[in-house]
Amino acid sequence: MKIRTKVGIVSAAIISLIASMLSLQSVNAAGFPSIRLVSPVYTASNSVDSTGDITQYFTPGSKAWYSYIAAGTTLTLKYHVTTDGSTAAANTQISLQVDAPYSGSKANWISGGTAIKAPAATDATFGAELKGTTDANGDVTFVIQNTDSSGLETAPSSLTMNRDKVTPARLFGTILPVFPGKTQTTTDVDIVTFDIAVSVPDASTATPSASATPVAVKAVPSMRLISPVYTGANSVDTTSEILQYYTSAAKAWYTYIASGSTITLKYKVTSDGTTPLANTEVKIQVDSPYSGSKANWLSGSTKITAPAATDATFGAELKAKTNAAGEVTFVLKNTDTKSPVLAPATPNQVAKGARYFGTIKPIIPGFGDKESDVDLVSLEVYAAPVKATSITCVKGKLTKKVTAIKPTCPKGYTKKK
Repeated sequence: MKIRTKVGIVSAAIISLIASMLSLQSVNAAGFPSIRLVSPVYTASNSVDSTGDITQYFTPGSKAWYSYIAAGTTLTLKYHVTTDGSTAAANTQISLQVDAPYSGSKANWISGGTAIKAPAATDATFGAELKGTTDANGDVTFVIQNTDSSGLETAPSSLTMNRDKVTPARLFGTILPVFPGKTQTTTDVDIVTFDIAVSVPDASTATPSASATPVAVKAVPSMRLISPVYTGANSVDTTSEILQYYTSAAKAWYTYIASGSTITLKYKVTSDGTTPLANTEVKIQVDSPYSGSKANWLSGSTKITAPAATDATFGAELKAKTNAAGEVTFVLKNTDTKSPVLAPATPNQVAKGARYFGTIKPIIPGFGDKESDVDLVSLEVYAAPVKATSITCVKGKLTKKVTAIKPTCPKGYTKKK
């Protein structure tokens, strides 16, 4: 498990439909700007959640759906834009990529007086990039009309029909919003794909298909890091790299610390995501299994050295008991004196080249990685500049000040106490 960001580009090719992601409520990754579709509203009764197809390319807070529209339909797409997941981004120019790159889109549209034709290839090109400026509330609206008249899909049995059953062949267009100066791994976005059919059922009378029946979500225990607080401003979110191994609500980041630093990690532990788990022994694995950790630490008087191999072994497993509020704290001091990592220009700098880090993994005894929501953090250790210190040396009535990284008194002198 390498906690590292991977940059990719949207792909609308269907890999699988993940049943556990049927809830269509959008969740913002802390600190990321966001572009959320507020109208139309897509739910399990009028669309299919395809977020599972994009998780490796976008932020964990991004969402994706597909739905069916009749040929010739005019769509009014209204988005709410924020700078950090909550603060409205007023007077900000937003782009909308119609027939998005790498999506395989083939639909044709018109916006205003501009005709939008599908790109010739399913590559980095797109049909068109529309521009719009948000209002004082951070809202922006785009209007597009479908212009296809041939090659249409047959009418779906419902708005939630599995698109693998489309005949004779799929005809669709994927719509991707873009925040200026941000990438798809640093913006929470809502992506929607429209399949173009001869006709569609009336949305007001449509009933969800069997595949779209809401599934009760089982409450699971959680161990969340409440201090330090990691956001897009002081760390890099790498949740997308762990989702195949952990619950869909697990989180992961990496951040930078200077060699020799002491860090205090405070967690909130619950029995069901809400109820505090009091007076319960929990653990953290320092230099966790399969992470590639190489850093060395000290916890109290316990020395923690990185495992010899990047396998199922770990540096150490520390235990502590939660208090009445379900909170527990662990203190670690880095003991490395050298590191190939240079001090980052910013605390959220994407790691490049040689890395030297330790991954901290929380564990609630009795629950596996797929049975508890946890927060993982990798601490990238960079070499802190070594500072010189001074001592005063005496020899009878003579005194001498010595300044060095490791100062020692000259022969015949003793260190003044």
